[in-house]
Amino acid sequence: MIHIVTSENRHLYGPQLWAMHEQRREQCVEKNGWVDLVVLDGGEVDDYDDFRAIYLLGFDDDMLLEVGLRLHPTDERCMLADKFPHLIAPGETPKKGFDVWEATRLFTTEIYRAKKGPGRGARVFEVWAAAMELALVNKVSRFVGMIDMSLYPGILNSPIDTRLVGLPRPYAYGVVAGSEIALSPDLLERVREAIGMDGPVGYHVDEFDLRAFGNLAAVQRQVVRAQIPQFAPGTARDETLAAETLYRLNDVFGQARRIWADRGSQPFRQAFNT
Repeated sequence: MIHIVTSENRHLYGPQLWAMHEQRREQCVEKNGWVDLVVLDGGEVDDYDDFRAIYLLGFDDDMLLEVGLRLHPTDERCMLADKFPHLIAPGETPKKGFDVWEATRLFTTEIYRAKKGPGRGARVFEVWAAAMELALVNKVSRFVGMIDMSLYPGILNSPIDTRLVGLPRPYAYGVVAGSEIALSPDLLERVREAIGMDGPVGYHVDEFDLRAFGNLAAVQRQVVRAQIPQFAPGTARDETLAAETLYRLNDVFGQARRIWADRGSQPFRQAFNT
């Protein structure tokens, strides 16, 4: 599961968002050496961390941060087009528009990178899959961004088709290039297949989830359980909650939210257990 954090549910993720900013400081400033970035109270922030920013965050079972990505609409402004236009070749399609989102600040944590065994690295593709799901629902056709060319060989070997939109150029910390990903349902399915998922990866938690399950960790456990096929009775999950969570997970139009919203103030756990 990847948590989708927007202006609507950001208030539910105070500590988790601050952990994200701290990780961005560790990754971007301390590890990559980008000393021109702004660090406030131990976290890296910039002017794209505004109310329109969308954060995609992945956690382990104990809610320790493992992976993060930021998306931002480009209809008003775009880091690539506005601050680094020299990375865009003449004749390229516009990199700003209502159907274009910018993807930046991708990272994985040291704790996650230290893990060994099968599936190592899958979290990066999970966060991209969640980003694509959200973008396609919102009729977004492209992601744009920038790539440090030291990472480009790995990108070429991934299931995501990433196109450079101009010649790579030297910058203070290496060589960088502008990039673009053309989105489609086929690409999303290819990324899901690469990580062994046949359904949605991202989930937008709201107050109804917290009322039902108690906290973010419990919501995450329930969503993961809901994705596991039920072949026999007796597995450790509440079937009513699992069924509703699975419905909400696959309901891209948000109508499933009314199932719980219509219950009003009735205590959820009491309703489910009677």
